[in-house]
Amino acid sequence: MSAYRAIGWCLLSACLIGNQALGANVFKDPLDVPAMQVHDVERGHFSAVTQAGKKLVAVGSGAMIAVSSDKGASWTQVQAPASSDLLALHFPTPDQGWAVGHDGLVLHTCDGGLNWVKQFDGRQAARQLIERYSAQVEAGNPEAQALLDGVKLNYQDGPEQALMDVWFADAQNGFIVGTFGTLFATHDGGQTWESWMERVDNPEFLHFLAISGDADNVYIASERGIVFKLDRQQQRFTALQTGYAGSFFAINAAQGRVVAAGLRGSVYSSDDQGRSWRVVPSGINTAFTAMHLMSDGRYLLSSVDGRLMMGDAAMTGFTPVKTARGGRFSSLTQSDERSVVTAGYSGIRVVELN
Repeated sequence: MSAYRAIGWCLLSACLIGNQALGANVFKDPLDVPAMQVHDVERGHFSAVTQAGKKLVAVGSGAMIAVSSDKGASWTQVQAPASSDLLALHFPTPDQGWAVGHDGLVLHTCDGGLNWVKQFDGRQAARQLIERYSAQVEAGNPEAQALLDGVKLNYQDGPEQALMDVWFADAQNGFIVGTFGTLFATHDGGQTWESWMERVDNPEFLHFLAISGDADNVYIASERGIVFKLDRQQQRFTALQTGYAGSFFAINAAQGRVVAAGLRGSVYSSDDQGRSWRVVPSGINTAFTAMHLMSDGRYLLSSVDGRLMMGDAAMTGFTPVKTARGGRFSSLTQSDERSVVTAGYSGIRVVELN
């Protein structure tokens, strides 16, 4: 080895050792670090926005949480007890709300989004799941070994599994769903969470990407065109085949109809609780990222390339919505009869509907 190469290797080794030592002293788990305050919060990277009574609440990267009391005209960041990225949120009442995201993080508010506490995270999930399915294996449950093996693989490098969505029927009963078949339920407002992974027809650990429900049914959007429906009598989610082969990223269940949307502009609708499905032509060939049921019964969808498409109340087709400027919209909610609020990489903005 030449002298120059020897010196180079020494310098590289010293840098690596120094960086490792520095990282050991500096790194802090985002589950334990409060979110940073951001300048011009409305320009941040957001993943979800929804209504909380008369307020609007948005969540995003670094556990940013912003609240608006003027229909999205201005936003104020509020404190969050962790800094993992948040991906979704749901308010079953104007005051009670939940936000979920990376590292299995679950946050809860009881005052309409002004103050938040951590209820659950991926570290707790890993311990609970391994203990649960280890006990079931020891008790002779023949299905438990596959679940235990899957859970150990999912969490072997830490709390990596992301929670993709959350839905509550009321202030006490709800579900959180995520990657590799992650599914938990609560019946006490999130004080305790119970794994429902064994209560789903999902032997391949498909990702759960969105969840929605109404007074009668709860549905989970997944991969391979599969929608899972809650059988309330059996307390189990069963797989429904829609006839599609790709992933669904958005789902809405309301007034007896369930609509799922996903890759390549695909939209499927069912008016008989998932027993049969029909294709709804969307007019585009890019993935849908979010869906919102408007107050007049129409369906507004956003695509990954920044387009908004309005579906009629009968779910027969879509027309494009012209916007002043595009954006990578990942979520949307209605602000008033003539406008919606969108959230995404381009921040939070009000979009007038033409």
